[in-house]
Amino acid sequence: MSDKLTKQPKILALCTVSTGLDSISEVLRSGYKIISIIGVSPLAERLDLISGWVDIAIFSKKWDVPYGYVNKYDLKDISDRKLFESFNFDLIWVVGWQRLIPKWLIESASLGALGGHGSPDGIHRGRGRSPQNWSIMLGCKQFNLALFFITTGIDDGPIILQRSFTYNYMDDISVSYKKSALAMGDMVCQVLKNKDLLNHSVKQSKKAFYYPQRKPKDGFVDWNMKQKEIWSHCRALTRPYPGLRTGHQSSIIIIVWECQPFDDIVDGEYGTISVCFESEEFLVNCADGRLLIKEWESCGSEWAPKQGIRFNSMPFYKQLQIIINRHKEKYPTLELDARIKKKAKV
Repeated sequence: MSDKLTKQPKILALCTVSTGLDSISEVLRSGYKIISIIGVSPLAERLDLISGWVDIAIFSKKWDVPYGYVNKYDLKDISDRKLFESFNFDLIWVVGWQRLIPKWLIESASLGALGGHGSPDGIHRGRGRSPQNWSIMLGCKQFNLALFFITTGIDDGPIILQRSFTYNYMDDISVSYKKSALAMGDMVCQVLKNKDLLNHSVKQSKKAFYYPQRKPKDGFVDWNMKQKEIWSHCRALTRPYPGLRTGHQSSIIIIVWECQPFDDIVDGEYGTISVCFESEEFLVNCADGRLLIKEWESCGSEWAPKQGIRFNSMPFYKQLQIIINRHKEKYPTLELDARIKKKAKV
């Protein structure tokens, strides 16, 4: 066995979302060992509620890494606790796991539990949910990522290392996660190479602000917005997320997976299909021109684009107000980031 492996901490990874796999593979490619990868079982209930869920067995077998399944995403099943007790580890890495982990699991690792989080303005200004989705949606140019010790709080543990990456104008959420994966993988490699870094973490002292949770029903198009704004929303919500949505009449939902600005012509009411191409792509009027809908699907019923169809529209600021009110109801003491409040006109 190499000197690198004999000296590195024994690390166990929690990953059940596809976005975490590239971080793990970056560590494995660099020659470091992972004791086991734990994911949510394919037989667990309501896997549809886990955006981007993957069967960790496929990845683990490819990389020849031991793996195990838990039954509950919140790790509250007694059998799940027994599973962790069967492994010999001293460091936990939570990657591709969009839930808080319980106190007993944090305390089970002698060297601690590692998490990754960030925002355009640093970890303290973007705690909470979906920071990379929000960053693209709000048109941010940079993302600042931190590797930190997980506590029983929300993204409030001491910071071990930090990295930043920039957004190109075409980046969607999948590209954002790839950039984040490389940065996170690099930071974890640094820790495995030199565990003394764990002893030099820096306590977070600045006032914290939060991003609110998003749900699929929150992602509807506001056709009164400019092309680039709608394009940003689509790029933020595309796969592995539920997609940007619009409606026709009261019963037809169209999911827009890919779109782009097309021209500066507006030849009808906002939200109206202007042109249908033989490829089944089509143009829709919005505030400053026509948006090209390149990939889409209809939900629940057969539908085809036709010139003159007008889609339903929901003001973006009103959607944000609904999201904000839901956040305040559930987390009244967690103050929202100013970027969100400004867009919501509150």
